[in-house]
Amino acid sequence: MKIPRLSRNLRNFSNPYFYSIYSFAPHSPCSSSSPSTHLYPFFRSFTTASVSAADSSLICNSTSQSVPSLCLFERCNGGALDLNLGLFRHHYRSCRSFSSSSFEKPQCGTGNLNVYKPNATSNQFWDIISIIRGNREDLESKLDSLNVNLTNALVVQIFRVLNDRKISAFRFFNWVKVQSCKFPCNSDVYSLLIDNFGRLDDYEGILPVLIEFRRNGIDLNHKAFGFLLVQLPNEDSIKISVERLVRLLNEVGGSCRISGLMALIEMFCSLGSFGMAKFVIQITERRASFFNIIVREQCRRNDSEGARCTLDEMRQVNCSPDVGILNYLLSSLCKNDKFDEAHNLFEEMLERDCPPNSLTFEVIICHLCKIGNIESALGFLDMMVSRGLKPRLSTHIAFVKSYFNSQRYEEAYRYAVDSSLKHAMAQNSTYSLLATLHEKRGNLVDAQKILSELIDAGLRPNFPVYMRVLKKLQHQGKEDLANDLKGKLSNVSLQSGIQTG
Repeated sequence: MKIPRLSRNLRNFSNPYFYSIYSFAPHSPCSSSSPSTHLYPFFRSFTTASVSAADSSLICNSTSQSVPSLCLFERCNGGALDLNLGLFRHHYRSCRSFSSSSFEKPQCGTGNLNVYKPNATSNQFWDIISIIRGNREDLESKLDSLNVNLTNALVVQIFRVLNDRKISAFRFFNWVKVQSCKFPCNSDVYSLLIDNFGRLDDYEGILPVLIEFRRNGIDLNHKAFGFLLVQLPNEDSIKISVERLVRLLNEVGGSCRISGLMALIEMFCSLGSFGMAKFVIQITERRASFFNIIVREQCRRNDSEGARCTLDEMRQVNCSPDVGILNYLLSSLCKNDKFDEAHNLFEEMLERDCPPNSLTFEVIICHLCKIGNIESALGFLDMMVSRGLKPRLSTHIAFVKSYFNSQRYEEAYRYAVDSSLKHAMAQNSTYSLLATLHEKRGNLVDAQKILSELIDAGLRPNFPVYMRVLKKLQHQGKEDLANDLKGKLSNVSLQSGIQTG
């Protein structure tokens, strides 16, 4: 069964932008309507996800720059990589044209553009879309004349609109690359370029682009494959397209293959389509990291039974789960108050020769401390230490908080003292935490004593905690305690070699 290809109207161009793809970033995974199938009830919400904020900007010059050479990666940082035009010339000399009926400019003032620190008005935004859709010989010069500063977020928004309307974004992408070699390393943009090719049913165009991505270590994310979720009526059609795409990723290899396969699995998992995610694994390879994506999403959805089934499937194909993914399931069980299941999983880890690590014990200890079962938590702490594992700082903090919340203040203090004697690195944090808890409860005298003891030990307390306690002491007229605390810290600061913890 073949997927029908979109009809194509071809136009040739002599514009140098069209013969080359310019510098993709050297580092590194959907929109429109969803398929009409009961298997994917979440497609619409996924494909209309909001654009994530971008940190850095790309400034496009207002004047057109000449094209110095036909290379895929334009000269950046003093170097250049040559382009084998044999891969590209035949394909990229053509571009689809679209009738005016296929596009309508929305009314101005809709306020729906997700553009951060707007560098383009609504009119300018849709002017860009209209110019790209027109696909004329002077496309690049018209874009230059708009004199718009593009941010990552704006470029992503433009791609989303182009992809929704099945308008080729390739020349726009090249124009952006020509303007500056400092394009941000945002995998969304590169992934949406792949999605654009897919929306146009242009698998031949995907291959050479992926090859260049691989050469430059660019990773894909799930936005690259939104085209699989549109215009495909059922699961069988999607499987055919997935197989076709997997063949391309296998041919490309490298980081693009791995990131692409993981992105496919992530996309299906985010939609709750775990069967399709497992299908990707079935036709590629049974890798633990692939299964882990499924288990994490099942845990996120509180589907512990489904996660256990996936773990069993891993074991059946000789793909043993590691302690990391088991800790994830353990945490999910504790979070959902399924401690009996969590304890059984802990025992299984011991039996299956997958020894727990410090985080494993911390998950259980934190849960027990949270529900006030400190004695059982201490038992796990002893077991942890007996196995030669060092408690993490957050483990100590869980005990201090649990004692304090149970109004066992003396025991909270003794634990802070004992843990600081056994694990010196915990002293500053546990004492500062204990002082904070007393300060918030209004026990300023106790907070002052704890901070004073910490300073006497040669450690500087957490400065915000120290300042809050100091100001509150002064505000309540306890000048003697405030001055004592202030004097001690001044004396310690003058000494050399004092730990800052």
